[in-house]
Amino acid sequence: MPEPDPTASTATCTCGDYQLHSRMFREDYILRIIQQLVDAIARIAGLNRRGEHDKALAEAEQAWGKLLDAPRELIDAVDTPTLASMLRDPEKMRVAAQLLHEEGRALAGKGDPLHAALRYRRAMELILEARAIDPSDSDDTILMELSRLVPTTALDPRYRSPR
Repeated sequence: MPEPDPTASTATCTCGDYQLHSRMFREDYILRIIQQLVDAIARIAGLNRRGEHDKALAEAEQAWGKLLDAPRELIDAVDTPTLASMLRDPEKMRVAAQLLHEEGRALAGKGDPLHAALRYRRAMELILEARAIDPSDSDDTILMELSRLVPTTALDPRYRSPR
């Protein structure tokens, strides 16, 4: 039997190597998307500070397309646990919560407190979903801010008890 040529290239890899590379690629992709969305949220916040609420909402619409390849109407139609499962990753949930928070600010700035309150509530529930999976110190800051805007009684009952 001939000896294998050590200089020959091989296209084989073990299943574990494939899974490792696949997971690394997915994590890198998620990190890039999250960074793009963080940049978008910063732009949206700037638009809100300048009172350009319609532009902020338009930018938020585009950001949702990057975060979750689904129509905005679907995002509004599903409950928070379903949205969390669609997002899968706790960091994506946190980014979505920040996006919802900025949408709430834009809607409040346009004189639509009802829809703003719905966005704030959804943001708070998503942070609680992310926190249940992977707690982060940053959760406390946004939860404190949102708790000023969202009464506990407005939350879905599953989110009312401390986690």
